[in-house]
Amino acid sequence: MKYEKVALSIVLVSLPFLVFDAMLPAYTNELGYTVFQLSILYSVYSFSELIMRLLIGKVSDRYSRYTVICCALFLYGLAYFLFAKAGSLGYLLAARMVQGAAGILLTISAVSLITAEKTSFAQGLGRYSSNRQFGGILGIGLTFYVFSRSDFLEGWNRLFLISAAFAMVSLVYTFTQRSSHTKEPVSQSEKAVYTPLEQKIWILNLLYCIPVRMAGVLIIPYMMEVYHVDMEAVAVVFLLPVMLSAFLSPRIGQIGDRLGYKKTILSFTLIAAVLIIFLVFSPNLWIFAIIWTLYELALTAQDYSLDALFVEGVPERVMGNFYGKYMFGTSLGGIIGPFIGGSVFQLAGGRAPYFVCSAFLAVISVLVWRLIPARGKLKIEAPGLTEKPDGDIVR
Repeated sequence: MKYEKVALSIVLVSLPFLVFDAMLPAYTNELGYTVFQLSILYSVYSFSELIMRLLIGKVSDRYSRYTVICCALFLYGLAYFLFAKAGSLGYLLAARMVQGAAGILLTISAVSLITAEKTSFAQGLGRYSSNRQFGGILGIGLTFYVFSRSDFLEGWNRLFLISAAFAMVSLVYTFTQRSSHTKEPVSQSEKAVYTPLEQKIWILNLLYCIPVRMAGVLIIPYMMEVYHVDMEAVAVVFLLPVMLSAFLSPRIGQIGDRLGYKKTILSFTLIAAVLIIFLVFSPNLWIFAIIWTLYELALTAQDYSLDALFVEGVPERVMGNFYGKYMFGTSLGGIIGPFIGGSVFQLAGGRAPYFVCSAFLAVISVLVWRLIPARGKLKIEAPGLTEKPDGDIVR
């Protein structure tokens, strides 16, 4: 199955993708839950991702990509239905667990499809991200339409029932896209063994996720504290990078293919470190929005190139397990980053986490320069030659 055949399904299943993080705190507040109970929902989601990223890779390698993506679409439909009916914390916890599993299944299956096409992995990731964000943009329009005709609790119910229906439509559509005369081979899962270079990239990815999540989760309270803005203004700030990423992600993915992955990772890490400093000295919200957009695009280019370098040369039959364990570091960084950011924000003020983020990125750029070889991973196919983990060639 080619990725193009499931692109529409990914768009349809991603309708709440961009509005969810802004809506969940408001919904739990309407139900009378505390901030601590809200934090449990985020912790459960992160925990679900951690567990699923250890297991789903093996599942996706053992079963066909078609089966995995169908399961992902079904679980998204189930998660949205649970959200629509979630009048208690138990329902919300269950929905978040299912949502986390669905997200990992969808990402792993999309990565497998992209790898199978033997084209640029970074560009393929850009296409996948673009489809998700385009679906989220459609979801923003749907959210405004639904909530303009009902109160908040009723609008929440309607939005997620509609999203569940579209997820089921995407599942049916995916069923119709499978060729009846071809059957995907089922691969036997193999143990993913990382070379020393791949272990270094795994650690770099974990380190990247800490400052990125540190800055990202605090952006709303920072804007409210410094610029005294409402949620409508916050939405405008977030909409600009989302819109640009939705249309530019495939082209951003090509930057690493053309410049080289090491140069791209190093350059855009340094750019992001400088931009995050400029961000805290923005004289007004509009300059803040422009700098934040450039910062997000720089991180996107770095992220695609780091992922592409990691999977370069990895056999398709072990891609799910291989990439799933790589994304385990992403989830771990996503837990550590907000904890550090929130603590620094509380102790030293709103600007402090961004100074820490910039310093963190600067240190990572030095590690990139020292740990990643300029030539990336070598692909040696000549008979009688093998490649050592450190990149040397032996007979």
